[in-house]
Amino acid sequence: MVFTVPRPLVLLTTLCLSACSSPQSSPERHAKRAVYQLDQAHFDPNTRMSISDSIKQAIPFFDQFYQMGKADRAKGLTRQQAEQREAYFRSAEFLQESKQKSVFMQHEYSADNPQKQRQILLNAGVAAYWDGYEGRS
Repeated sequence: MVFTVPRPLVLLTTLCLSACSSPQSSPERHAKRAVYQLDQAHFDPNTRMSISDSIKQAIPFFDQFYQMGKADRAKGLTRQQAEQREAYFRSAEFLQESKQKSVFMQHEYSADNPQKQRQILLNAGVAAYWDGYEGRS
């Protein structure tokens, strides 16, 4: 005996499942990707990162880069000027201003691997900047 599923039921189920997934904005995508990479780089077996909370907290950080890219495009900056902005983001002057902290039980601690974390955040931030500059959402 062969069990067949009515075609309208399959179509309705597919539509319902695809309606539940909404497209993410560029800052949300980059925050999610960066947080998962940071979690992979986190080697302490005694603690675990709260992925969903970390993503929510990281979205404003990446939104700053995205909005900066949109603003630069609106100002009429050329691609070469935007590349100079990216070079500034990667410069020692810009990186000195950022300090990596981890929060555990409402206490701040220095990051356990600041260079790796800084590189992950910087790469995702620059990608969000380019999304804003190029008009990708």
